[in-house]
Amino acid sequence: MSFMRPEAAEGLRRWREVLIATLMTALGVHWVLTSFGLFRALGALITILGVTWVVLAVRRARFKQKGGGEGVVVVDEGRVAYFGPQTGGTLAIEGLVSVRMILNDDGSKNWYLLAQDTTPLDIPVNAEGAEALFDVFSNLPGLEMQVVQAALDEPLSEDILLWHAEMRKLH
Repeated sequence: MSFMRPEAAEGLRRWREVLIATLMTALGVHWVLTSFGLFRALGALITILGVTWVVLAVRRARFKQKGGGEGVVVVDEGRVAYFGPQTGGTLAIEGLVSVRMILNDDGSKNWYLLAQDTTPLDIPVNAEGAEALFDVFSNLPGLEMQVVQAALDEPLSEDILLWHAEMRKLH
């Protein structure tokens, strides 16, 4: 028996990393304000690390979509695997050539990942485990996570190219 509504429990699960990072930051600030010497310096370091963690945790929590999508995404040992009811496959992260946001006929969105010499993966943004793609995308050179988040948040009228391997040569 749960004393919390399922929606509230899901919200806490989604934002738990942010809550933990905020508590760590608060501890650092407390040590900076009330301690002296080594503990004050340690508090300043904890505060800096905590603020950085809060920013990253907020981005990660915003990236996660409500579940219920078809299939499961697994990111493991440099590979992205998608196991869906009709399609699926794996691809090497190093071999990624492009990342697109595809708009389906029903208005839902999919990630379309294309890699060299493999079948592309068409992954619903709300598939189980799709939040693991945040770390994959954040490590792609030249891909701006603000653009990715905007594509997730805003309604689309057409497919969007978010990243292409040739973008690496622009800088």
